[in-house]
Amino acid sequence: MDGNLPTFNYTDIVSHDPSVLQSLRHTCHNTGFFYLRCPELTAGLLKTMFEQTRNFFALPAAEKNALHLSLSRHFRGYSVLDEEETQGTPDHKETLDLGLEYPPSESETDYHTLRGPNQWPEHCPHFREACESYLEQLCRIGENLVKSLALCLGLEEDTFSRHFIPPHCMLRLIAYPPVEPHSNINQGIGDHTDFGCLTILAQDEIGGLEIRQADGTWITASPRPDTLVINLGDMLELWTGHYFMATPHRVRSPRGASTRYSIPFFFEPNLDTMVTPIALDSLPPFEREPSSIPPLEPILYGQHMLKAFHRSYPGIAP
Repeated sequence: MDGNLPTFNYTDIVSHDPSVLQSLRHTCHNTGFFYLRCPELTAGLLKTMFEQTRNFFALPAAEKNALHLSLSRHFRGYSVLDEEETQGTPDHKETLDLGLEYPPSESETDYHTLRGPNQWPEHCPHFREACESYLEQLCRIGENLVKSLALCLGLEEDTFSRHFIPPHCMLRLIAYPPVEPHSNINQGIGDHTDFGCLTILAQDEIGGLEIRQADGTWITASPRPDTLVINLGDMLELWTGHYFMATPHRVRSPRGASTRYSIPFFFEPNLDTMVTPIALDSLPPFEREPSSIPPLEPILYGQHMLKAFHRSYPGIAP
């Protein structure tokens, strides 16, 4: 069933109009997913990013494997088909993980290994330039979104954003190869919630993203022109004492002849951030049944992220 997720204009969200903020709060409290109309980005740089994504995955296997994730101690690089797992089942996709470029960390803190240099393909002209430009632009969008998320809760604008200086950002390029119509392969990505804070997803016209509603039924988040898909992750739900919602979702493998490409961007706070749940008496009243899960104890962000990477790639330990 095709879902009717709310759509916001990016310009309206950053204007901090009270009625828009109220709608944003309601959506993040009850759904955790929405479309963000951002035509300047989608018609320009994002179009280039999809071209570069297709070019990368069209490279010979040997060139992609030269960037394999196991060759980076920073979890940056290429992952072959069916290598990543969700709930113990392989995901039928190829990926390339990139992030903000840093020199190798000399810190003895284990999770600081998540910061470091990327692995870049040699035979994709302008690939690095496009990816770094996209990362820079999405960081600005992410920063504005977390400011609006604080304001829609009636909190100070920098409640979240002050912990994103600098942010920990990851960009993932994904190719989901098509499968035969009657194949028993369904799992492009299995049922999961994102383990971070904020995901900004660009998806091509093939589709396949599905979202689980509160009643357990699944709806389709079909591609829409000039829009991105925004969803909240586990850590933002934790941060708000379960007021915001991290909603389970999955991707179905495409049937037919066309590969599905998507480009999620993960906007995360600084790895040294201690995420402490906001007191519920500081937040608006619940409009849905409050979570039966009590707020967790404070979590060190970097440790949480490192554990999540090890769960996703149990056979790889950079």
